[in-house]
Amino acid sequence: MIYVDTSALIPIYIPEPFSPTARAVAYEAGQVPLTVLHELELANACERMVGRGLITRAECRGVLRQLSSDIEARRLARTTLDLENLFAEAATLSRRYTARFLARSLDLLHVAAAHQLRSREFVSADDRQLAVAKASGLATVDIKRPLRKRQVEAGTPRRQS
Repeated sequence: MIYVDTSALIPIYIPEPFSPTARAVAYEAGQVPLTVLHELELANACERMVGRGLITRAECRGVLRQLSSDIEARRLARTTLDLENLFAEAATLSRRYTARFLARSLDLLHVAAAHQLRSREFVSADDRQLAVAKASGLATVDIKRPLRKRQVEAGTPRRQS
């Protein structure tokens, strides 16, 4: 299973330079887990774009309708997380990697979610988050780099807490 961070989900719905790679990864996966973190971030990103004048309110509603359509079609699979364990894992990741990679809290929560869901690959556009994911044992896909026949960077073996 792959875990697609919000930074790689947004370009699926809102055109940007990395959209072709993000769409290709999602298409190849067939189904992508969708957590409460994703839903909050996607809606918030849409609202921020409206606030910045990058998209209209109608375009934001369209993005959210497409998201709902993808959930109904099971291209996105709503997935439940154990939030207490999620935050505990994120705290562990913080102690291990934040000083080295300067990761933000939400970045750590997504990497922790990927581990909780037993994902093997982590897809993102965020360099710090990708560094934490790789260091914690996940294979990574950087959507800022064009895909070439399943281009995945292997992570190092994950140390147990």
